[in-house]
Amino acid sequence: MIARHPWGGLADPDLPPPPDVVILGVPYDGGACYRPGAVEAPRRLREISGTSPAISEEGYVVDPSLLRVRDLGDLALDAVGTGQAREDYFSRVERTVIDTMRLSALAGRDSFILAIGGDHSVSIPLVRGFASRFPEGFGLISLDAHPDLFDSYDGSPLSNACPMRRALDGSRLQPGHLLILGTRSYNKEELDFMREKGIRFVPARVIDKDGVEAAVALAKERLAGVGNIYLSIDIDVADPSCAPGTGAPVAGGLTSRQILDLTRALVRSLPVRAMDLVEIAPPLDPTDATLFLALQIVFETFAVLAEKRKPRTRGGA
Repeated sequence: MIARHPWGGLADPDLPPPPDVVILGVPYDGGACYRPGAVEAPRRLREISGTSPAISEEGYVVDPSLLRVRDLGDLALDAVGTGQAREDYFSRVERTVIDTMRLSALAGRDSFILAIGGDHSVSIPLVRGFASRFPEGFGLISLDAHPDLFDSYDGSPLSNACPMRRALDGSRLQPGHLLILGTRSYNKEELDFMREKGIRFVPARVIDKDGVEAAVALAKERLAGVGNIYLSIDIDVADPSCAPGTGAPVAGGLTSRQILDLTRALVRSLPVRAMDLVEIAPPLDPTDATLFLALQIVFETFAVLAEKRKPRTRGGA
């Protein structure tokens, strides 16, 4: 096997700054409602990320001169448990995102942030850090089997059932700028909240019937005029046949084909500035198929980002 730097060979420590993509591992699954295991995802995904080059499924070779990738490593949890330890850890995650975006702006380069969870609760500090940069507001697209709109779950407002609700705290994210795709498991509290606030969700069955293109068209319509978008991908949006290694799998999900097409189209057609990949639980999938699906999502995202940075020749060719 050819030895490569992580992330398809793109995370070369000798590449000159500033980076185009900053990767942050957030190995925390203390907010999991059901089965843990996502704490291992950043390490395992990084390990397999050097097993193949960063090439899209259509054969686009990602040029490291177009996409400089810097891996910040994993933000380790100092103490085990919930309560204050979790709040302190989430504050560190939020601060890391804020500092990363600030340094990127000072360097004159808007780096794309890719965070690897962890359970979906890690999106709470990630989105908060992202939102702090945009007082004018932002958009949020969540690919998930669940709406994750509980105000509190099992007595905690920081559960992995709550990240989309926490994203709406304050005024930076308007309910109309939150779009949830691929759903198929709900609670009445969440359904009532979405109807009350006018939050749009598109079930996986509808995406399968109407096609990925219709979901992307809806995203463009709902987020028209929004200049900065955060994309959160919970791997359980996939059908368990494609991604069994997740804490709360739900039958009837999107296929690998649909997820890759949807991610690629959203990043290509919208101003997505940050993304997280969460709920990948390697211990629950001895085949590693879930990890390799996640890695292909990363490589397809890299390919689109590189294409968008490629200078156009005269005549737009």
